[in-house]
Amino acid sequence: MFILIINSAAIDYAQSLPANETQVNLSSYFDSFNVTVVYPSISVNRRISESTSLTGGYLVDMISAASTKGYKAVPGVDVVTSASDKNVTAKKDSPLFGEIRHQLNIGFAQLIGSGILSFDGLYSTEHDYTSSTIIGNFKNYFAQQNTSVELGIIKSWDMVFPSTKNWKKDRNVFTIDLNFSQVISKQMVVQLLTTYSEKSGLLSDNYLLVPVSVFGIDSLFDPVHPSLRVRRAAALSLKYRLNDKSSIQLGYRYYRDSWDINANTFSVGYQRYLSENIILGIGWRGNIQTKAFFFKPWYTNSDHYRTVDIKLDNGHSNELQIDLVLSGGEKQNFLPFLEDKHIQYILNLMLYSRHTGSPYWFNNLKDLFAAGINIGIRYRY
Repeated sequence: MFILIINSAAIDYAQSLPANETQVNLSSYFDSFNVTVVYPSISVNRRISESTSLTGGYLVDMISAASTKGYKAVPGVDVVTSASDKNVTAKKDSPLFGEIRHQLNIGFAQLIGSGILSFDGLYSTEHDYTSSTIIGNFKNYFAQQNTSVELGIIKSWDMVFPSTKNWKKDRNVFTIDLNFSQVISKQMVVQLLTTYSEKSGLLSDNYLLVPVSVFGIDSLFDPVHPSLRVRRAAALSLKYRLNDKSSIQLGYRYYRDSWDINANTFSVGYQRYLSENIILGIGWRGNIQTKAFFFKPWYTNSDHYRTVDIKLDNGHSNELQIDLVLSGGEKQNFLPFLEDKHIQYILNLMLYSRHTGSPYWFNNLKDLFAAGINIGIRYRY
């Protein structure tokens, strides 16, 4: 989900630790392929000294999707989402959400000289997948805090063990981010964001079987992807304060990887104070990408790599994001639930569309339409 990253109409890059707060979110996603995802979460941040803070969070992903019409490649596995029931076999009385993932994270942030050092650890588990992730980040400020350089390193160790297979395989990710921010004036900030990432191991989804023509007869085979994927991306962001009540953000991102996928992403966001305690944000993001070198509408037995992952096809997408933030405080008689200055309500709405060059293999559709909504409550103390 695309979230506007302009958090206030004013531009402020002062060095500081996260505030003491607890936030609860209830988020959901649903699309025209009959996929529904609900993911409630809670996060807590607490300063234990003037220079140290601790963070913690918990999230649950619950996925549900309708079965494809008359076709179930693997019993108990939904071929739309690749989610699988724990009991493998599909039953009429199965729970509404066939796939549930739990994620726990803990971390801390430490002021060091003119910079902030943070470490976070995440662990997520579901019945056919586990993931352990360590995130390190250091951001340092220069030139009276008008310039900042940020280095982030992410390392993940995943284990994949599909319900329909009798094996376990690794999937590992290493990512390094190097970002630069410069305050040009009281109204303008420019950011340069760069990313390098390597994914290795089992990179295919083995719930999605690929039709392959063998001696003129179509048969179903496991997908085969290259075991290494190197990703590179660079982005430029411009944040400009129009006046005391509004700001605008313009962004461009170029992406390429070792699977020959190239993508160009454009974004624009606008944020405005409707009152002292109400902020409205509107943003749009568009993306155009090419396909992976091994993506084909159909395969023969002579093909070494094969996939039905539509995300590896060429296509374009559009996303609209609307954000509303209501902050508590004085003089809120017209909104009694905002009288407490410690409370903040957050509403995010996302509308998304995607078009691919080839139709999705199970429903013969090239267009996906989706929507998402998040309702959050933040309590600052």
